Amino acid sequence: MRFVHLLRAEVSRLQYRPRVVVGLVSVLLLGLIGPALWMSNARPYTDQEVTEAVQAFEEDLPRCPECTLEQYLPDVWGLNEVVHIGVAPWLLLVAVFVLILVLVYAGADFQSGAITTQLTFTPARLKLLSARTLVAGLLGAVLMAVAGIASGTVSVVWFVALRGYADLAPGSGLLGALIGAVVLGMVVGMVAALAVFLFHSGAVAGAVVAVVLLASLLVEVLGWDGAPHWVFHATPTRHAESLVVGLAERGYEQYPLVRGETLSRTESLTYFLVLIAISAALAAVTFRRRDVKN
Repeated sequence: MRFVHLLRAEVSRLQYRPRVVVGLVSVLLLGLIGPALWMSNARPYTDQEVTEAVQAFEEDLPRCPECTLEQYLPDVWGLNEVVHIGVAPWLLLVAVFVLILVLVYAGADFQSGAITTQLTFTPARLKLLSARTLVAGLLGAVLMAVAGIASGTVSVVWFVALRGYADLAPGSGLLGALIGAVVLGMVVGMVAALAVFLFHSGAVAGAVVAVVLLASLLVEVLGWDGAPHWVFHATPTRHAESLVVGLAERGYEQYPLVRGETLSRTESLTYFLVLIAISAALAAVTFRRRDVKN
């Protein structure tokens, strides 16, 4: 079977997988409900808040002549903060859910034994591995696109309803965050599929991925002060953050409140391309040599 025909067959299989439909509906709902978690931070000042701030400012002015009224007002997010502190981190959580969905999708044939039947008709294992990996990447990208567009659209519409069109400042970074989320979805899908082929089991692949993610988060929780500099550049969770948010820092001061850039999208994209290449090489070797049985 030609690779193009095999790739087309793998894409058509997505239409008949109930898990795919469930996944699409799930990420759509996540994208729609996410803005409710952060859009309250974008509401304009109330009259009471302004009055209280003015009173506190006037009382402290004799003791603090350098103070300004803005320091006494509550923080109100602009669209830039809505994107980088609300939408983008939410999409990172959605990416974890997408990772689980693709692991289940890619591991289903190994669990049911259908992979053995498919190898009977498609003995070229490397072609099957390549086609399944690309389609898994496509699935991950589509899932993240659905979640990103839903979350971004609701956030922008909600922001306009609260503040009006005048506060829609250009350069919010929303488009970049959505593109980064789609790219991350493709990366997550391909890595998940390659992990399944590498370990010949969705459950084992999921356990290994979970250990890697937990180890990465544990390093972050313990702090960066005592860790070598290369550890930060080898952490997949921070590269995922960089890809979607636009940068990641050696700490958790939220962008754009602090602009000490450490990881960029270019470095993170290179990191994930290398990760995919290494995973593909290992998966090709193991899948080509190992017997696949029911």
